[in-house]
Amino acid sequence: MLIELAGVMGIGLYARQRLQQKKGRLAKVLTNSPPSIMPFMGDVRNQQLQEFSPGTLDGKSKEQALTDRNMTIALTSMGLAIAGKIIYAPLALLSLPGILYMTQYSVVHTYKNLLKDKKLTVDLLSAANKVFFLLNGYLALAGFSVALFSVNLKLLNKISNDSKKSIIDVFKQQQDSVWVVVNGIEREIAFTELQTGDVVVVGAGGTIPADGVICEGSAAIDQHILTGEFQPVEKGQGAEVFALTLVLSGKIYIQTHKTGQETTAAQIAKILNNTVSTKTDIQLRTQEMTDKTVLPTIVLCGMALPFLGLTGAIVIINSHFKYRATIASSIGVLNYLNTASHNGILMKDGHTFELLKSVDTVVFDKTGTLTEEQPRVARIHVSEGYSEHTVLRYAAAAEAKQSHPIARAILQYATDQQVELPEVEESAYKLGYGLTVSVEGQIIRVGSLRFLEQEGIPISESIRQVQAHCHAQGLPLVAVALADAVIGVIELEATIREGTKKYIDQLRERGITSMYIISGDHEAPTRKIAQELGIDHYFAETLPEQKAELIAKLQSEGKNICYIGDGINDSIALQQANVSISIRGASTVATDVAQIVLMDKTLQQLPYLFDMGQQFDGHIKKVVAAVVVPSLVSVGGAIFLHIGLLQSFLLPQLGLIAGVAMAMRPRIKHSRRT
Repeated sequence: MLIELAGVMGIGLYARQRLQQKKGRLAKVLTNSPPSIMPFMGDVRNQQLQEFSPGTLDGKSKEQALTDRNMTIALTSMGLAIAGKIIYAPLALLSLPGILYMTQYSVVHTYKNLLKDKKLTVDLLSAANKVFFLLNGYLALAGFSVALFSVNLKLLNKISNDSKKSIIDVFKQQQDSVWVVVNGIEREIAFTELQTGDVVVVGAGGTIPADGVICEGSAAIDQHILTGEFQPVEKGQGAEVFALTLVLSGKIYIQTHKTGQETTAAQIAKILNNTVSTKTDIQLRTQEMTDKTVLPTIVLCGMALPFLGLTGAIVIINSHFKYRATIASSIGVLNYLNTASHNGILMKDGHTFELLKSVDTVVFDKTGTLTEEQPRVARIHVSEGYSEHTVLRYAAAAEAKQSHPIARAILQYATDQQVELPEVEESAYKLGYGLTVSVEGQIIRVGSLRFLEQEGIPISESIRQVQAHCHAQGLPLVAVALADAVIGVIELEATIREGTKKYIDQLRERGITSMYIISGDHEAPTRKIAQELGIDHYFAETLPEQKAELIAKLQSEGKNICYIGDGINDSIALQQANVSISIRGASTVATDVAQIVLMDKTLQQLPYLFDMGQQFDGHIKKVVAAVVVPSLVSVGGAIFLHIGLLQSFLLPQLGLIAGVAMAMRPRIKHSRRT
């Protein structure tokens, strides 16, 4: 009976952890001690999941609620059965309804797996165990068996994708309200009230809420979230625009043609929602291995039955490790999940660790993943008689109140060059493809060369040559005019994320030498980025649907792909890849689809992530071995030494204790790095 109590205490640790969770959160807030890694749950991981799936932790799904209810019933029944055995016999009868309920639940699982899914699983052995114990009056053993069954289901539920939603919503980051023109007057309405045919008004820094056509105005628009193209696109009356793209400069009136779920962006999400991802059906390797041992165990029981009798055959079934290996390995997975979160990596699904080890090829999206959202000033080309300082001073003054990436790049460069900005006269401020402002009594125009041409300003041959060169390279230009003359142009280029070259080199050191870049941008800037990072293979000017096709093609060549992307245009490729990674701050669709999110907005943790994948594989093998070996000893004892039910119960529990102890090692080994 001491053995049974030890089993109760071991399983009870999990229940105790859940009961003390809220107290632990409060204690952490009230103390200044370093954060610890909790073995089953983790505040850091919970907070990360909440960020990407608000409400995930506020309510439970039907499956989660059922799992929790069943575990409560099972643990209570086990406690009553044990109490009835050692304290007051009638208490054991109170455990009977709960044990019977959980036993029929186990039988239903067996029926579904065996007859409907045509799968032989460990549920069959577990159900046979429970029925035998009940028929022979071993309520304590039956109670322990249903407790293992319920804890196993709870842990498997916990390591699944906690943030998975039934619907991917592209508009989660959309502002709650939009401005529309009603009877010639601009008024604000709720985003959900926007209808096809409405005329929407969007200014600089605003996000376009629907697909449509510009009916008035002009603007420079950043479409990289859909197309992956770095360079902004200038659009005027009659041009088509798309939801979720960003107006960098100008002000436009849009006749909406498609709203809500009819937009191009939403249609991409619809494809994702209607596509069954095989990654959601991945079974924990330990669970799969356990199921494969069921048939040999049944065959062995059948062979032993004539010699050992029914009890001897049940002893063999009882010796099987059943759910113990899955429980121990699940605890190991939870420790790795929480360790990853403490190191800035959100792993949505514990099964992903098992996929990381097989990755041999990493494919990067360029814009927003390898490069920063904000470009940098590469060079200032000046007209004769003007200096770079003068061009930069006027450009920065005009852009001072703009918030789009190009404006921020110019202002950052002016700050780095310690340029003192003059005051801008607000009364002369105009928006179009560019800006028109009054500075120190002079008219300054900043924008594209097309904008200056529309303003009637002549463009010199030298500036035309610069324009041709930058166009060929896919680099944006910002032109600056003083009065009626172009005084210079500012050449911009993508900025590689800090440390990216080092992190990619570290991946090579870990044996991942096959790398690709996929980009919707022009070939020249894509080729330049690839050369700077030492990546031999790249695909440029790629459409969103082509990205997924390229991933599938690489997979057909036998490659196991990890794809890293941040845009809506990457989402289908993210789902196609074996392992998918996005970056905090990426589009909501990308972070919804990705299995892994790098929380510090860089690729810094990428090498550590793959290290964890390699370590995880070896660690789980040790955990499983610790559980399985005592069970094998017990089976041998049943056949050759004719051990009884008590001994066949003891040895597997020792394996469970050893496996859990081994599974807890990451809590110490992978403490938060400083």
